[in-house]
Order: sequence, then C-alpha cells, then structure tokens
Amino acid sequence: MSVARVGAAAGSTARRGDARVLHVSVVHRADDPRIFERECRSLRDAGYDVTYAVPGPVPGPVQHGVKLVALPQRPRSLRWSQAAPVLNLVRRLRPDVVHVHDPELLAYLPAAKRLGARVVYDMHEYVSLTIGHKYYVPKPLRPHAQRAVAAAQQSLAAQCDGLVAVVDDQFELLGPSPELRVALPNYPRYSRFVEAQPIPELAADPRLKLVYIGSLTRPRGMEVMLDVMERLAAENAGATEAAPARDAVLYLGGNFYNREFEAEVRGRLARPELAGSVRLLGRIPPDDVPAYLASADVVWIAPTSGGQLERRLVPTKLYEGMAVGLAALVSNLPGRGDVVLGEQCGLAVEPGVEGHLQGVHRLLWNRPEVPQMGARGRQAVRARYSWEIIEKDLLAFYERLLAQ
Repeated sequence: MSVARVGAAAGSTARRGDARVLHVSVVHRADDPRIFERECRSLRDAGYDVTYAVPGPVPGPVQHGVKLVALPQRPRSLRWSQAAPVLNLVRRLRPDVVHVHDPELLAYLPAAKRLGARVVYDMHEYVSLTIGHKYYVPKPLRPHAQRAVAAAQQSLAAQCDGLVAVVDDQFELLGPSPELRVALPNYPRYSRFVEAQPIPELAADPRLKLVYIGSLTRPRGMEVMLDVMERLAAENAGATEAAPARDAVLYLGGNFYNREFEAEVRGRLARPELAGSVRLLGRIPPDDVPAYLASADVVWIAPTSGGQLERRLVPTKLYEGMAVGLAALVSNLPGRGDVVLGEQCGLAVEPGVEGHLQGVHRLLWNRPEVPQMGARGRQAVRARYSWEIIEKDLLAFYERLLAQ
C-alpha cells in the first residue's frame, strides 16, 4: 500500500500561535520521550499552544512551555473508562487538534470531533500484534483478541483526520483512510546525548560494560541476557593462565511489569553465578538516561522473535546508545540488525542465547574495536537518525492538518 507523505501545505492559513493542541494518553507517563520530549516540545517550540494530559502525577503545571494536566490514575482494566475526564478537558480547552496515543482513546473520537477538534491517532506499536506477548491476556483468548483489536482499530482510525506511526509498515494495519499520515521514527534528540557525562562509579568497572534500559520483560530479551551472563560466569570460573578470564558486567535499567517474572529475575540475581555480574538500576528517568548509557561500552538489544518483534521497528534505546558512542549488540531482526550492520557500529547476531553469547565473546576478544564501533554509531545518529532531522515532518503534518 502506498503511504501518503506530508509536505508543506500550499496556501495554508493556519497560524501556529492561535492553534491549540491537546495530546492525550491513558497509558504513558508525563515524561514519555516520544510524546513529551519530541512531539509536544517540538510543537511548542514551533509556536503551538500545547497541553499534554496524562495519568497523574505530573511534575508541574508547565514544563518547557508544555502545559501538563493530570488525569485520574486507573488500573489497566479500567483505562477505557477515562471518557468523562478526557471529554471534559476537550470541552474546556476547545483544542483545534486532539492527538491521542492509545487505542483505548479511539472510542472517544466521535465525541471529540463533534466538539470541533481534528483528531490524530498516533500508533506507537503494531498494536494487535503485541497481544501475543501480553501476559495478562489468557493464551486461549489471544488469537480472538488480536483479531478483534485489529478490526476495531482499523474502523475507528478511519474516522480520524490524520495518522501518525513510527514506521510506514504500521499503516498496513490501519487501512487506506485517512489519507493524511506521517511516519515519525523514534530517533533521539541528539542534543540530549552529545555531552553526556558518565556516572563515575559505573564507568570505573574494568570489565566490558553492557547496558540495557527499557521494559524488563521476556520478549525484550531479559532471559536471554541473564542466560548469557550465567554462561559467561561459568566459563570464567574455569579460567587459567593460558586461557584468562574475559569478563563482562550487565547494567539493567527499567521497570518490571509482570510481578512473577520480577520475582524470578531477582531470585536468579541472588545466586552466586550472577550476583556480581548483573546490576539492577531500577527505573531511570529520561533526563538521566544519557549519563547511564555513557557509563557503558555496549548497548545490548536482545529481543526474541515473534509478534511485532519480527516486524520493522525503531528501537529508541538502540539509537540512544549509539548517540552517546556505544557499540551495539543486537538481535538480527528488522530495524535492528540491518541498521547495525549497515553502519558497522556493532554486531547483529541470531536471536537467542547462543547467538548473543557468541556476540559477547567477539566483543570481549576484540575490545580495542568497541570504541571504534561506537564512534561510527554516534556519527550515524548525528547524520541520519536524530529527531532534529525529522522534526520538520511533524510540523509539515500539522500545517496540512490545520489547513484541511
């Protein structure tokens, strides 16, 4: 399917200073990098009046010129029930654009349009394809849920005035309407990373320092990483003078969303095999991410295959690691392996323990090449994979949206 590209709107009479934009999420946080750091701040810097409504708490009423509004916090099963606070906010603000970031909010679309707003749906993931990895959806129901979500999402998205996705491939799940759409890859704002200073205590470790910051889940590769680190520890236990130990440490930052899996991981880390070679850092606020990444040598992206993970993606954490000059070790999947191999900034290996263990071995045996890989990755982000380069596509999309 051909995807309509946005360009500057000829003869647009929209005035950014008069245009009110409301971004809404019932899932994401107030400091979400895609929504707040990139989209909201770029629109505000371009002259739009921008409000971001998100489940509370929020750090303050205004951040970097963006107004923040706290919605009620609801459990996952009740996220769909935010209609009253969201629509009351639309009535009060009378925005020109309501930009929603969750499929749950599509149900409110007709009411928002009756209030005079143009509605944009921003699809962060291949939504229906993620259901196969949702631990809270019973396995027998997942195929039925996937089909139902796909049909509902396509039907409701067709009523929007514009669509935003991360990659063009996602539009295949949304059908041909509306015509106005733009892909905005999750590239980092390079200026946030260019002068990142490492955390001395982490950077001082003489071992090869691997880092992953993101959701701590099985599909994202947590089991693979821990299995690799256990295998490496077992190999080093048998080191001799003729075959000396080549050791590594793994820094893990992020949240667990499955409590059973968290207990399993913490139990493994308490055992001697991993006690000294894996460090859990907890959730790292976006403002602190550059410093933690800069404390390592390699950014490790080890997703397993299946569902949306086999589709082309733009993993933000890969590009953030590249932006601070880290080499990359990634599963050879679309949007990851092709980038790393093309830029010669790291290793792309077969998904799974054996592939990633071989990758860590190669990095340990060739440590002098690791900084060179990192330098190539950093240059690639600066030249091709930064938000500063694609920000203009968001602004052109909004100009066309307001000119409709």
